[in-house]
Amino acid sequence: SNTNDSSMSRREMFHLTLKGAASVASASFVVGLPTSASAAAVPSAADLKKLQQGHARVQYLLNNWDTLTQSCNNKAMSDTESKQVVRTEGGGGGFCDKSPLIVQEYLGYKSTEDPLFHVDKLMLKAAPLVDESVMDVEDYVDLVERYREKADYTSLMAYTSSWGEANPNGGKEVVDDYLEKTRGEVKETEQLLRKVLGALKLEVLPASQKRA
Repeated sequence: SNTNDSSMSRREMFHLTLKGAASVASASFVVGLPTSASAAAVPSAADLKKLQQGHARVQYLLNNWDTLTQSCNNKAMSDTESKQVVRTEGGGGGFCDKSPLIVQEYLGYKSTEDPLFHVDKLMLKAAPLVDESVMDVEDYVDLVERYREKADYTSLMAYTSSWGEANPNGGKEVVDDYLEKTRGEVKETEQLLRKVLGALKLEVLPASQKRA
């Protein structure tokens, strides 16, 4: 048999998951099921707040890019960290360490405590809450997939940047180039996350470093 017929794309699985969640949510209100049933279908207000807090952190990262991706005269590093930074001349005769891996932290790839950790799952769970005057549910599912792909790629770029000097033909200029490209990817990630907030009618919070 044709493997394309027997296999299911990730997007098709998203749509099936979405329809199931929407059906449960609708049935809960129509037939008066216990609130626990409808609560299982859509995220709580506290869960949705994670999207806002995560976006605020990404804004903070972009607003403080140079400060966060570079530290000067920092000697408290592990052996692994020392291999993943690039030392440049700093003020006062010191040196600065560039560490692109901070980007992964702000995008939710370092800690389960980060508001953006596996956030695409939360986004899909929130699909029944989409404001269809902004976009329809199918477009929202596509938006979530685009966000996930962009965030994954941005995290990969940050990791690649961190090894830019250690690789053959690498050096400070290579890391600087990769780091600047990574910043561009973070900007696009922020824009997609902002669109998700808009689709769910969630307020855009001011830039903040806080996780909660």
